[in-house]
Amino acid sequence: MRSVIIFLLVIVSLSNLNGLAYGQDVEYRDSLFRELEKGSLDTMVFFELSQCININLYNDPDQSMVEARRVLNIAFAASYYRVIPKILMYQGISYDLNGKYDSAIIMYDSALRIAEEYGFTADRGSIYNNYSIVYSIMGQLEQSLDYCMKALDIFEESGDSSSMAKVYNNLGSRYSEMGMNDMAIIYYEKAININERFQDYSRLVKNYGNIGTVYSSLDEHEKALEYYTKAYMITKDLDNKVDMSITLSNMAITYRNMKKLDLALSFAEQSYLIAREINDEIGKLVYFITIAEIFKDQEDLDKALKNYSIAESLADSIGARQNLLEIYSGLADIYAKMGDFRNAYLYNETYNEERMRLLDNEKNKALDKIKEFEDDKVQSEIDILTKDAEIQELVIRRQKIIRNSVAGTGAFILLIALLLLHRYRYVRKTRDQLEKKNVIIQDEKEKSDNLLLNILPEETAEELKTKGNSKARSFEMVTVLFTDFKGFTSMAEILNPGELVAEIDHCFKAFDNIISNYDIEKIKTIGDAYMCAGGLPVANKTNHIDVVRAAIDIRDFMLKLKENRERKNEPFFEIRIGVHTGPVVAGIVGIKKFQYDIWGDTVNIASRMESSGEVGEVNVSGTTYNLIKKKFECVHRGKIEAKNKGAVDMYFVKGDIS
Repeated sequence: MRSVIIFLLVIVSLSNLNGLAYGQDVEYRDSLFRELEKGSLDTMVFFELSQCININLYNDPDQSMVEARRVLNIAFAASYYRVIPKILMYQGISYDLNGKYDSAIIMYDSALRIAEEYGFTADRGSIYNNYSIVYSIMGQLEQSLDYCMKALDIFEESGDSSSMAKVYNNLGSRYSEMGMNDMAIIYYEKAININERFQDYSRLVKNYGNIGTVYSSLDEHEKALEYYTKAYMITKDLDNKVDMSITLSNMAITYRNMKKLDLALSFAEQSYLIAREINDEIGKLVYFITIAEIFKDQEDLDKALKNYSIAESLADSIGARQNLLEIYSGLADIYAKMGDFRNAYLYNETYNEERMRLLDNEKNKALDKIKEFEDDKVQSEIDILTKDAEIQELVIRRQKIIRNSVAGTGAFILLIALLLLHRYRYVRKTRDQLEKKNVIIQDEKEKSDNLLLNILPEETAEELKTKGNSKARSFEMVTVLFTDFKGFTSMAEILNPGELVAEIDHCFKAFDNIISNYDIEKIKTIGDAYMCAGGLPVANKTNHIDVVRAAIDIRDFMLKLKENRERKNEPFFEIRIGVHTGPVVAGIVGIKKFQYDIWGDTVNIASRMESSGEVGEVNVSGTTYNLIKKKFECVHRGKIEAKNKGAVDMYFVKGDIS
């Protein structure tokens, strides 16, 4: 069933694009074309149309290609080359999606020539990345990796972190396909680090799903579930039902591989309910195959047979030939176990026939591609000659326009005078309307300011509003607190995803309330980890005391919560808490979805204090201990090695000195 997991990831990569708005409606796109055809070569209009074409590739590919050719004609006629590589690249992607890989490469070649000639470096990087994808599909993995590295060189040099994350994810997929799982994990983690920093949650779903699949293939099922759970929590927040269904299905398959069949059934059922709600036929098919295999593992052959039969009918109706192979093999196995050797033989023969049919189809496709490649080369030559003829026609038309322009000058001056009169009347009429709108804008500005203050510290938000940016600042003494839940994976097995998210939300809300009592800044949450810091964005001299008191309150809250859960015989989280004091750099990350973050060895050591601590204890470093030892009773518990810092002392904080 591992092949099903890999197949799901292909669906994942496309489903997010299908979830976008349908590239704006036809009337809106037609209005953009009218603007261009009137001679208004507005960069933003070209950009809007290219975005619509990109989105519509996955919804209405034929119309998208028609509009792409229309944009190209306008751009070539006006010698507006800036948009041409993107449009040619989107045409290549369309061919790629339709299995016309040689035609895709021809379009990418054309796009790359123009991007190189006019110095469009970012477009070159995107084109290289698309080369990588199409060569991977064609099985030419070494060439695919080569193009990945070319794209990465460009994006690293320009510092384009978002595009770097895309390429890292692509590299992870390539190495995974080559069976080099260690390298795949390294690159997936690089993508995750960037996307977590910029809070790009839609991409994180893909990253977490991909790395979870690698760990599943290595039989590291606990690790796979950890990443699938993170992916699920994001899909829940975004209400992304397509990816939610896929992630739950992956979790079901993983639990089946772990022989935890009841949990596998539970997660498969949840996946099916969502797939049925959104009418995802592939999601339904994967569900029936999955539970058929679970029932087979449980030796419930009648239920296994029933679900394989439903899967067979569904796969046949939607043309999922590759999945039919798996179903025929499963049915042959079930009938053999039931002693029905006649049907077992028939399905084994059907399996062999279908397999040969698929192989013949692949051979015929290969022959068709050779013919198509030759046809495309001829058509490309025709297109070039046609374009030359069009250019000559434009030159003649331009000369005619110049001749006629003198005769039209007088009429043009009169027209300008009429337009100025109309403009004066329009300005006078709309002045009152603008004043009313200004009141509305002021109200909206106040709402926006309040929202910004909910995301960023007040001082940082004010600097951002007045200057348009906020510079990173150094703080000499900041106390950083990390928390992490013990037994997160085991809780995920006991609670359903909705209950799990609700429990984490309950704890994090309590932590938010606690730190608000001590003038401590919440930095972020990542999965089940919580991070905050005292002493910024306004420096103070009491942050070590404030943070340790907050840590004790968080510890006591979790202990009381544990007691309540134990009395009710309900599952509960336990917590580790780590604290360290030292210098940090703090500032805003990104240009969208602003996030206030901190960096430096202090953050890393605080994290080490948490991971080296024990459940129900506040573990502080020697640095923090020396600042608080006159206020709190502490117990020395040894040293731990920290990167670039050598051995660091650790202390458990027991409470205030009485």
